[in-house]
Amino acid sequence: MREVEKKILTVLQRGVEITSQPFHGLPALSGVEGKIGEDDVLALLRNSLDAGLVRRFGGIFDSRLLGYKSVLCALDVPAEELEGKAAIIAAHPGVTHCYERSLRDGRCGLYPSLWFTLALLHDEFDDGWETLCSKLETGKSKLFQLPALRRFKIDVVFDLNRTDRTLRSAGIRIKPDSCFQEISDEEKALVRAIDQQLPPVERPFAAVAEQISQSEEWVLSTLRDWKERGVLRRVGAVLYHRKAGLKANAMCVWQVAENDLLRAGSCVAARPEVTHCYQRPRLDAFPFDLYAMIHTVSWEATESLFRDISESCGLSGGELLASGREFKKSSMQYFRISP
Repeated sequence: MREVEKKILTVLQRGVEITSQPFHGLPALSGVEGKIGEDDVLALLRNSLDAGLVRRFGGIFDSRLLGYKSVLCALDVPAEELEGKAAIIAAHPGVTHCYERSLRDGRCGLYPSLWFTLALLHDEFDDGWETLCSKLETGKSKLFQLPALRRFKIDVVFDLNRTDRTLRSAGIRIKPDSCFQEISDEEKALVRAIDQQLPPVERPFAAVAEQISQSEEWVLSTLRDWKERGVLRRVGAVLYHRKAGLKANAMCVWQVAENDLLRAGSCVAARPEVTHCYQRPRLDAFPFDLYAMIHTVSWEATESLFRDISESCGLSGGELLASGREFKKSSMQYFRISP
């Protein structure tokens, strides 16, 4: 890829402005050498979608503010049952990510090996959880919920020229799931129209408006309002990190004293290589409370980065769980028929 192409894809990940022609004269490309036109941006986006480098270009929402409860889950499962259980989990429409994760040093059986995220409408979550437990045919003692208690950072943007991520927060406590506001059927139709793939055309919001029988101005004003209120994080590209060469993805965890969590979480989140950083409940089966996700081009680099973050932030006794087999990785489909 040429440097200018890397720059364009990085800009598209950070999100476009919600205007009639969002690909026209992208402000973040003003300093790039040579003239980058709307046609160039769209051609690169289409080619990247076709090649699988960009998984989708669409709306990225705060699921809680749409009325969803989203939880990281872990299943402690014997190796011989892992693939079968993973297939059941991956088939669930509320599951967006499902990975096998293990320690890199060969130690086995210490921690849960199958990790996934489950998101369902708030008032349907408990029933959905019970249904999934039943399908997995395993006692609840082996299936764990690890909800986010405090968010330090969420910024899944991969700068293809350098690792330069600065979006983070000073340990925001996650609000109760009841903080969402009701949205109309018309607004739900708009969410469904953009939560997977916006048409890669000059006026994508006009195309969406036609699809849901609304005016382009209504679509633009609604999306702008959502973005101002935090319901819509951005409209942008979602990169498939493994296709981009960032194949060594890992979850880093540490055990941190409650009175030191703000300092430690802020320190970890400040690292540009970190895409997510959360506090989660400490369990007997998994006695850690500070979580961070990192991606590099090799496992040697990932392990080195983990050690560096631990040392620079004064953390000890942590573990690095490498993401191995990917059983599912998709974007949330909101307001579909419940399973």
